[in-house]
Amino acid sequence: MSMSVRSAIFCLALVCLQSCGSGNSSPTKPSKLHWDDVQSFIANQRKAGHPNYNPELLYVVDPAKQRMHVISLKTRKTRETLRCGTGKRGLGTKHAQTPPGFFTMGGVRIAKGANHGIQTGDSKKGVAGIYAEIHFPPTYPDPKRRGYVPNGVVIHSYNPDASKMLQQRRSQRMIGRIPCTFGCPVPDIDEAHKLVPYLKRSYGKFDPTANPNANLRSLISQGQVKVYQRNQLGDPILILNRQ
Repeated sequence: MSMSVRSAIFCLALVCLQSCGSGNSSPTKPSKLHWDDVQSFIANQRKAGHPNYNPELLYVVDPAKQRMHVISLKTRKTRETLRCGTGKRGLGTKHAQTPPGFFTMGGVRIAKGANHGIQTGDSKKGVAGIYAEIHFPPTYPDPKRRGYVPNGVVIHSYNPDASKMLQQRRSQRMIGRIPCTFGCPVPDIDEAHKLVPYLKRSYGKFDPTANPNANLRSLISQGQVKVYQRNQLGDPILILNRQ
């Protein structure tokens, strides 16, 4: 084989590797996103007691493709696309599965450096790195559930050392397919840190029942976990149906 042919093959292989390597992290457009629905959702929240609601970002969770997209509402361009497991994959709320529909972001907890070894959830040691609440919006039909987390479903990453199952999935690079009991959107722990700057701009206030346990309170007081909360409506979250 001549040197020129070898060089050509090497260059072609390099291009293919670069293309494959960037496929998971480059921003892509979510399927089934209808902007009329998004604008209607925002307008409805303004009518429901939040006249100044002017969100900056839209978070779209696509259970069918196991991806999360962060989209600018001003430009409608995708800022970030992450691998994101969703447990039960968008089959509804009856059995604590990933609920399809529009929600708003509540309070946020972020571990120092988004370290997936640091607990950020109220009780579960496996919930670590980042923790962002998903809330029923002010327009939700049941007034008692507005501003609360649906079936314990929150955005979070995992501590792979919390169980043998997680360790195995981590070693097999399957962390984004974690079968979360509640059906939470779970960004791949290698990519969860990419969400941090967006979460810091999108948070609202916590579900009133979100009470950190003693261990988490200690981590917060030590500065290992930072809490983000403000008395306003967080940015919208759209969870697509699986189909």
